Amino acid sequence: MFDKWLKVPAHYYLRITALTILIVGIAVSNVLMSIGAIWIISNWLIEADFKNYSLRLKQRPEVWLILGFLAYSILTLVWSDDFWYGFKDIKIKLPLLAIPLALGTGKPLETKVFNFILYVFIGIVAYTSVYNFIWYNYFLDSPTDIRQMSKFISQIRFATLVDLAIFSCVFLLFEKRLKIFLAAPLVAWFVFYMFKSQVLNGYVLFVILFIYSIYFGVRQLKLRALKWSITLISLVLLLASVFVINNTIKTYRGIDKPVISELEQFTLNGNPYYHDATILQTENGHFVWLYVSQIELENEWNKRSSIKYDSLDNKNQPMFGTILRYMTSKEIKKDSVGIWQLTEEEIKLIENGCTSVEMNNGVEAKVHSFLYEYDMYKAGANPNGFSLLQRLEHLKTAKLILADYWLFGVGIGDVDLIFQEYYVKSNSKLFPENRLRAHNQFISLWIGLGLLGLVVMILIFIIPLLKNKTNHYFLVITIMALAISFMFEDTLETQAGATIFALFYSIAVFREREIVKDKVDR
Repeated sequence: MFDKWLKVPAHYYLRITALTILIVGIAVSNVLMSIGAIWIISNWLIEADFKNYSLRLKQRPEVWLILGFLAYSILTLVWSDDFWYGFKDIKIKLPLLAIPLALGTGKPLETKVFNFILYVFIGIVAYTSVYNFIWYNYFLDSPTDIRQMSKFISQIRFATLVDLAIFSCVFLLFEKRLKIFLAAPLVAWFVFYMFKSQVLNGYVLFVILFIYSIYFGVRQLKLRALKWSITLISLVLLLASVFVINNTIKTYRGIDKPVISELEQFTLNGNPYYHDATILQTENGHFVWLYVSQIELENEWNKRSSIKYDSLDNKNQPMFGTILRYMTSKEIKKDSVGIWQLTEEEIKLIENGCTSVEMNNGVEAKVHSFLYEYDMYKAGANPNGFSLLQRLEHLKTAKLILADYWLFGVGIGDVDLIFQEYYVKSNSKLFPENRLRAHNQFISLWIGLGLLGLVVMILIFIIPLLKNKTNHYFLVITIMALAISFMFEDTLETQAGATIFALFYSIAVFREREIVKDKVDR
């Protein structure tokens, strides 16, 4: 419409503007995401090129599947008790309607527009990651939770964006659309930030995309010697990573079990130490229950902190446990002398739930945390306050629900209700605020929409790969990234997650593949 009135390709530029707003919004602002989604679908409606829309729609099963998924989600409200919760859930998923419909039935993105969008994406992720890192390490008062390093959106979702930015740089290098002197420092920074952020799905996704990128790159080479050289270097890097992780595990487990009779038995004040090496709990490679004087710890801690020794820290963990773990990680004795060796900043860190001096040491800290929580799980510990244990509780509850509702699901409106009901039924130890969904989008969809909804979502991922005759790199890494994000979080249950999925899926699947020829003169 505007094209005819203004005699310029107005809708073309309006769509690019909408995509730019969306790509910036997914990293920094829900408001920009909303503006971008409304903008792109409004431009699509005003352009009103419905004849060509319908021609493209007929040959794009991905759009049909997404529309069918949303339609079926609405249908399940019929057997949902909580209609308003379901309505709210549908509202959150509206980017799945607006973005794929506009890009899937509109003209495919030209290469230059697609590359421009990737440049903007890499730029905004670079800016946001630098801002996050500086803010967390230099301006945040006593940071204790690494999740605070992602200021604008969920740390898990931002980790996915960082991985996509890394391999978008690789893609642009493959396409000779980005110079190595720009790509190298960008990739180096993104990898550094990703490892510092301690997000498990970020690590998993990086390894999978790295392996695929090597496979893809080697296949493009013609010189056999070069192929073997790159393959060998990649194997060495992977083996080195395995060695580092294995060494980190050994460090966590401790080197040798001490002989109790050879340890000091009394503090400087003459109080007896408690030593127990049969308790295998370690922190930073050291046994927690050695050199412990509870009397001195309690007396001196209460002099230095307003949070009492026998209460809870700011993460609702037992205060004495946090103190013991932090002091153990620092290799100081748990007595009066040890308490006064702590700085004022360390006292604040402990009060806020920090359990180790290795808190910001990237992969090492994440591996130690994972192993500690696994040990707690084997010991039957209370899951509250431990992300791994809580997730296992979520999955255990989801399994109980699926045993009863695996075929038709409970309806999109009742997913939250059924989880709360089964937490009560199973006598879960989780506190009410920790009784969440499965943290796995595939499982949550299965519970809400039944087997049909799950199958449709799996087809949404698989169909583009089956149609990918040219083995297009960006399409494959995008589908992989989105699928892995589904395994670690309920991606579609938030505006940011739904928008990231809809936008990246659409620009990967609906670009440069003009299937039908326009029948209407422009």
